[in-house]
Amino acid sequence: MSFFLSTFGFLLLAVSLALVAFGVLMALNRKTRQSGKYFALWWVPGTAAASGIITRDSVTFTVGAICFVVAGGVFLLENRSVRAEGAQRTNDRRSRRVTERTAAETPRRGGHRRKAS
Repeated sequence: MSFFLSTFGFLLLAVSLALVAFGVLMALNRKTRQSGKYFALWWVPGTAAASGIITRDSVTFTVGAICFVVAGGVFLLENRSVRAEGAQRTNDRRSRRVTERTAAETPRRGGHRRKAS
């Protein structure tokens, strides 16, 4: 039983470390920087929980698992706000482009001003 538990702990540790590395890699890209930071930080408690399984320490596992759940909730909430900000900025840019394009395409007629009546 302890062999299987240790094997499971090592596999979980390897996966969580790989996901931390993936989050760091995401954070290096300018477009996914904020999400990458939160993703990497989310998986740090996962490594703590995995080390609790390996060492058969129930307190380390429990604290790591609770922190993992809390960090996951924060990650989801922050990811929603980051996406909403990005969508708002994209919509603002699109509307400015459309306004600029229609202003540039509007033909000027006659080249003179009308007299006010």
